Amino acid sequence: MAESSTFEWSPSSLTLLYRITSALSSAHEEGQVLHDFLVLLKQHFNARAGSIQLITDEGLMDLIAYFGITEEQANSIQHAPIDGHLFSFETDVIDEIQIRQNELSIDNLPPKQLCIPIRFKIRTLGVINLFVENEIDINEEVAYLLLSLGAHLGEFFERSYIEKKNRLQLIKDERNIIANELHDSLAQSLASVRFQVRILDQSLQPVGDFMAFKTIDSIEHALDEATTDLRELIAHCRVPIEQQGLVPAVKRAVEKFRRETGIHILLQCEEQTLALPSNMELNAYRIVQEALTNIKKHANAYIVRVLLTHDDEGNIRILIENDGKGFDQKKIQSSEGDHLGLTIMKERAKHLGGSLKIESEPDEGTRVELRFSYKDTSSDS
Repeated sequence: MAESSTFEWSPSSLTLLYRITSALSSAHEEGQVLHDFLVLLKQHFNARAGSIQLITDEGLMDLIAYFGITEEQANSIQHAPIDGHLFSFETDVIDEIQIRQNELSIDNLPPKQLCIPIRFKIRTLGVINLFVENEIDINEEVAYLLLSLGAHLGEFFERSYIEKKNRLQLIKDERNIIANELHDSLAQSLASVRFQVRILDQSLQPVGDFMAFKTIDSIEHALDEATTDLRELIAHCRVPIEQQGLVPAVKRAVEKFRRETGIHILLQCEEQTLALPSNMELNAYRIVQEALTNIKKHANAYIVRVLLTHDDEGNIRILIENDGKGFDQKKIQSSEGDHLGLTIMKERAKHLGGSLKIESEPDEGTRVELRFSYKDTSSDS
């Protein structure tokens, strides 16, 4: 395409560009922005269906927003290979507007497929597909308009990526600051208390006070537990889940539990990947983590099972159960530390918009079941 243009923008094209740039610069969440973007294209080009797809690191097309396509149809083309039935060209040469016969194996879609590259500078990020009944005359103005729309969307995605990256870095930095503060304050305080207890123990040796020695042993045991808990907390602060995802993080937690306890633990996970917002991943992971910590500390279990399932409706279920000694849920209210841990787990479930069910009886083991839902809102059914 020529670098210089000789045409004059029509009022309708200028209006569309203005509305598109306004939508992409709004403060709405990404799903709503993409929905508004597609609605504007739908209205302007009289399209019956459309989609936005981004190229993943694995060379697949990630369907992130659409309209006029059912959820079942969308699932059938999700993560399609670039060189598959959806795209017949390489990513580094998507530099022109293409009108092709609809190559999707989906019934009831219009025959014409208008492909608009999503680009940022020289990088191709993905493609906008519009499915139209009638032929569109790709004159110079329309071509510039479509390429401009793809460039604006590419800039939006690049900006969103940088903002997300910066937010994650801020979270990581804050977590490291907290970890360092814990190490420099509480850890040092615990070490100081331990040193003083040892001096007290030595000073009482000549006296031979049995009750005093017993009390000192109890204090040292409590200090050991507190130190272990603090070390785990510091380690958790320094390992952000955002770099792993929920499923890999749970797998690592299970392996860590197996390595540290020697208890037989079984992980049943139907999903290899589960795309969730980072705050949901973190809350779900912390619930699993707290449940495993409670088993390690209190359960005296022989077998532990962790189950993670996810259905097509977006319902997620995480079950952690063990065959340990269990507990009386009424009596646990009197133990401030344990009660606090369970309360925090329930608060995290509440933040997920889900529910946490804990079932336990003495000598009957314990079941912790988390249920919540997440559905991608970037689609318009």
